[in-house]
Amino acid sequence: MDDQLDMSHGHESSWIAKISVSGLHNRLNFDVNLQPGINIIYGKNGLGKTTLLHIIANLSEADIDRFAHLSFKEIKISNNLDQSVKLIKHDDALNVYINDKETSYERGNTPLSEVEKSELRSIIGERATYLPAFRSVLERLRESYYGNYEERKKPEFDALVRVEHKALFGSSSERHLKRMDDLVYGNVVKTSRCRQWFGEFVPTIRYPSIVDVIEGVTNEWERAQIDTARKEQKQFETAFVDIFAAIAGGTEEASPLSQNDLLETISALVADDDQNLFGPTKNAAYLKLVEAIQSTGAAEKKYNNLLQIYVDILKERKLNRERVLDPINDLQNSVNIFLSEKTLKIGQDPSARQNLGGRSAVYIEPGKGKPYSLYALSSGERQIVTMLYSASRSPFKSGCFLIDEPELSLHVDWQRIILEHIEKQHQGRQIIACTHSPEVGADHESCVLFFATSISPAPFEEEGEDGDGDFEEIQDEQ
Repeated sequence: MDDQLDMSHGHESSWIAKISVSGLHNRLNFDVNLQPGINIIYGKNGLGKTTLLHIIANLSEADIDRFAHLSFKEIKISNNLDQSVKLIKHDDALNVYINDKETSYERGNTPLSEVEKSELRSIIGERATYLPAFRSVLERLRESYYGNYEERKKPEFDALVRVEHKALFGSSSERHLKRMDDLVYGNVVKTSRCRQWFGEFVPTIRYPSIVDVIEGVTNEWERAQIDTARKEQKQFETAFVDIFAAIAGGTEEASPLSQNDLLETISALVADDDQNLFGPTKNAAYLKLVEAIQSTGAAEKKYNNLLQIYVDILKERKLNRERVLDPINDLQNSVNIFLSEKTLKIGQDPSARQNLGGRSAVYIEPGKGKPYSLYALSSGERQIVTMLYSASRSPFKSGCFLIDEPELSLHVDWQRIILEHIEKQHQGRQIIACTHSPEVGADHESCVLFFATSISPAPFEEEGEDGDGDFEEIQDEQ
């Protein structure tokens, strides 16, 4: 098994190439061939598209116990390297095979070993990022994350907390650890509730509510300000030493630029910096600098070495700020493509904060009128914000990106371009979207796959609890 694991981490990247399912819900069979990049699976509701996504998501979590809640005879997933994972169900037994070799898994007694989990993920990918069709339901869960004591004291709740804690801590950078407890409990409550409502085969749910977005972006903005302040403090300390050394050394020709060129460069850098500030700007300091140089009446190059140090500091600060703020600006720009006569703003505008109250650093600025909260957006606009936030802030960057019914609540024009903007954030990642809207695949014709099933000639023997079969029918009724 170790040899197989090593081989799977070769230079050639892997992606899911085929999924075969027989006896699903005791009656359906299907084969789906996939490609790298975008896959748009088109078909009517009730055929098993949602279940297909849940199969991938649960396997990527290595949550084999979840398959006890699904009726099927055999599931096989193969990648482009001809490696495979197979699950076979017979009576009460569930057997798992990796590359046709049976694993140690025994339902209720022996889970997959860590080596087997690693090998499974080397075949189908790391943990998937999943955007479920019941996204609008999740927006209303945030206020009750910690409110149900009966739910939290159940043994399965603690088990979910341990698994999710390990998943997030093992896949996130240290700067996010302060929010981990909130994220863990929030995700566990979402998962637990959705399994109660939509069946036990629902995978782990990490999709954010609009409250999660507001808190997450605000925390991100505040961390960016702290990070920037620390770096600029170090810059100040270094600059003092550099300036002292330049004065003590008496060098005058450190810069090839003229004094006017240096001052113009400083002016441009300061003006660019001031665009992101509220209140007093640095331009006042620049004017004092020009006045001080002109009042000396000194030769043009006398202070060029000091001006060059100032230029270098401003350039380094600009690069640092761009690096820290780029993820925030990218989210802001992505959302604003979809908004009309209003703009998503991220920052600490005092007037906006006064209107919104609290510490929120994200708000909507209309063409006319006062800024307002993201809560006031339409259902389609909230879907755009939460989808793009989930896509860009997922702690799992290399697994499949799964989207169920991306068209829900979206304007028809938005349905055509949403996958394009998600793909831009996940270059090289396999994206699998299930839809019954022709608009979603209108601009991706080569990526559209028509989902078809066959009916078993005779029903398979009833096995286990089928907790996922009616979800798509439920969606039709809503």
